[in-house]
Amino acid sequence: MPEASAALSDLRVACDLADEIWAGALLRPSTDSIADVAAMSGDGLVRVTESLAELARRVQSLQAKCAAELASRSRSGGEDDVARRHGFSSAERLIASATGGRFSDAAKLVAVGEATAPRASFTGQALPPRHPHLAAGLESGSLCVDAAETIRRFLDGVAPRADRQQVDEAELLLVERAPTVGVDGLTRLIKQLQARLDPDGVKPREDELRSQRGLRIWEDRAGMIQLQGAFDPVNGAPIKLAVEALVGAELHRARDAKRGFGAVAESECDADGVGIGVGAGGANSAGGVPARAGVLDAIDESGTIGGPDAIFDEQRTIAQMNADALADIARLSLGAKQAPAALRQTTVVARIDAGALADGRGHGTIDGIDQPISVATVRELAMSAGISPLLLGHRSEPLELGRAARLFTPAQKLALVERDGGCAWPSCNRPPSHTQAHHIRWWKRHRGRTDLGNGIMLCSHHHHRVHDDGWIITVRDAQTWFTPPVHLDPQQRPRPGNRRLPTMPRAAVAAASVARVSAA
Repeated sequence: MPEASAALSDLRVACDLADEIWAGALLRPSTDSIADVAAMSGDGLVRVTESLAELARRVQSLQAKCAAELASRSRSGGEDDVARRHGFSSAERLIASATGGRFSDAAKLVAVGEATAPRASFTGQALPPRHPHLAAGLESGSLCVDAAETIRRFLDGVAPRADRQQVDEAELLLVERAPTVGVDGLTRLIKQLQARLDPDGVKPREDELRSQRGLRIWEDRAGMIQLQGAFDPVNGAPIKLAVEALVGAELHRARDAKRGFGAVAESECDADGVGIGVGAGGANSAGGVPARAGVLDAIDESGTIGGPDAIFDEQRTIAQMNADALADIARLSLGAKQAPAALRQTTVVARIDAGALADGRGHGTIDGIDQPISVATVRELAMSAGISPLLLGHRSEPLELGRAARLFTPAQKLALVERDGGCAWPSCNRPPSHTQAHHIRWWKRHRGRTDLGNGIMLCSHHHHRVHDDGWIITVRDAQTWFTPPVHLDPQQRPRPGNRRLPTMPRAAVAAASVARVSAA
């Protein structure tokens, strides 16, 4: 039979390739594969890995052909049904048992094998495979079964609603790009192709995604607050971008802190000779990015400037930073009156062709989101966007409360922000909207006073670090100093905290009204 001959040919190719891998990697027979792999050079290990991957793809191609043939011989239900003759209800069950894998993997082999197998007409005339480019990619060993199944599902789903020539061109494009972009890249590319080939289906798919949105919040047995959610593109984009903006700013701060500065230019020093770094946004504005954001030098009380201070290296994982960012956003929404600089500089951007926006046919995209959105949704986003002014006033309030009140007043917090510029922790770039006023000498334990000299602005993360590690905070001449515990620095050298870089006389700042325009 031609099929059997082709299968034997594929098997011989796979065996020859295996022999080449063995000969090229080991040069001699061996029973200790672990030692042989450990003895390979880096380049040799890469070559062997690539060859093994090609061998695996060729074996998968042969498995798909066998799976399709098994399926075609297991549908009669009679005595000639191969699967039933071997005690299985279907070819997929038989294949899963033979491979020791999952039923879904066996079904994938059958689907790919049938989509790429030669066909015959009712008159017996030979016909090409349903997806010829996909079949060629499998035959050449450039496609794995996972990539082939991803492409097959897309082609079969879009074919009834798209032009045949365009579907053929899309198939060729996906097969050519698959070895480069992988399965994850194929998924992103398919979303865009689907919107182009089936523009009328964008809105229904968008509605389906929106109907599946949801968020669960609960406290587990350990006391952790658990979140599990799924968001449609429009609702998920601002969440994703806001968290990414804050985490990105922290990563830039950590990178800059590692680089450090061997010296600080004279123009970047204040009157006391303490180096002041300027963040990515330039000199501090009323938004309140700490003046030392992104810069940390080891400075002792004499003003000596050294390299980066390892004590302040970022210790959190990306997942922990994501969680902290989301918590900061929640705190901002609950009480803050001023948006953080990182969020003010981030906008949800929806893009669409002008012609599509005019005639209503086509689709749009949201920057950073793979899933296309409908023209109607782009129009809704455009109509809902606007500019709303927010005026924050100022009125005179007492700044020294002693023991008369525990909580710092808004006026005191403004004065502390004027001094600290945001979180006072060295090198932290959290703006005032992400900080809270804390007593340096605790209210209960030390009977601390609610006065400016006993207050400091700290973000939640560094507030916990101060208490957990046992840092000592002092304020001298409107400058905060952080003295580490012995286990972090045996010499306990004080580090200067953040200071706001003045942009106008202090009296003028106290009397000014701050206006902010924010994008809705």
